[in-house]
Amino acid sequence: MTRKSVSVLVPGLPTEDGNRVPLTRLVPGQGKRGAEAFRAMDPFLLMDHFGPMVLPPGTDAGFPPHPHRGFQTLTYLIQGAFRHRDSTGGSGLLQPGGAQLMNAGAGIVHEEMPVPEHLETGGPIEGVQLWINLPKALKGSTPGYTDLQAETMPWVAIPGGRMRVLAGTWAGVTGPARTPAKIAYAHLELEAGAQFEQAIPAGWIAAAVPLHGAIRIEGTEVPADSVALLGEGDSLALEAATPVSLMLLAGEPLREPIAHYGPFVMNTYQEIEQAIQDYQAGRMGHLD
Repeated sequence: MTRKSVSVLVPGLPTEDGNRVPLTRLVPGQGKRGAEAFRAMDPFLLMDHFGPMVLPPGTDAGFPPHPHRGFQTLTYLIQGAFRHRDSTGGSGLLQPGGAQLMNAGAGIVHEEMPVPEHLETGGPIEGVQLWINLPKALKGSTPGYTDLQAETMPWVAIPGGRMRVLAGTWAGVTGPARTPAKIAYAHLELEAGAQFEQAIPAGWIAAAVPLHGAIRIEGTEVPADSVALLGEGDSLALEAATPVSLMLLAGEPLREPIAHYGPFVMNTYQEIEQAIQDYQAGRMGHLD
C-alpha cells in the first residue's frame, strides 16, 4: 500500500458558540488553509471540538434552540451529559461515549443543553460535533434523530491503544451510524510510540484530528486541535508522538455545489434564502 502524506495542515480556530461554550473550530479552521481544507473535506462541512471545560454550578452553558437544514450532525460526547430536544418531538440523553445522529433534512429546530444535575452542581463537558453533507436529492428528507448509546460502539483494543468506531469500518470493526454520504469515523487513543494503519477506499478523502497530544504522519508532526488532511495514497498511517486522543475521518466526496449560510447548507443561495424564510415563518417547527 502507498501511505498518504499530509497535504494540508490546518490549525483550529478557538471560539465560542451557543451560550458561552468554548470550542475549537477544526473544520474549516483558520485562514486561507482552512478555506482550502473546507473545499477538500467534502462530504464533511464542519467539525467542532467543544470543551474540555468544567461547567460551574448554575450554568446555562449549552446550545439553546437553533435551526438546521440540508445536512446531518453527528455529535459525540467524551465526558459530561447533554439533553437533546427537537421540533419533531424527539428527545434524548447524550452520555459519555455515546453519540447522536440528527438528520436536519428539510428543516429542524433543536437544542442541546446541560442535564439538570449539571445545572445544579456543575461538571465537566467535552465532545465533538461533525456536520455531514446530504446529497441534493435528500436535502428535503424528513428530519429526525437517532441515539447511539455507548454500548453500541464500545472501545475495542488495538495494538498500543483502543478505538471506538462511530461510522464505517476501522480495524475490522463497523460502527452503528448510518448516513447517505459514505463515511468512516472513529475515536482513537494511543500510547506514545504506538502506530496505526488503515486502508482507505479509492477516491475517498481522509483526515486525522488530534484532540489531545500529537501524532506524526510520514514525517509531519500534527499537534492537538489541528486537522491533517491527507493526500494521494491508499492507506492512512500514523504514529503517536505523545499519548494521544484523536478522531479519524474518511469519506467519499459528493462533488455537488455547496451554498452555506450559518445553520443552513444547500446547493444554491436561492435555497438558502428559502430556508431563512421558512425558519422565520415557523415552517421548521418550534420548541415549547
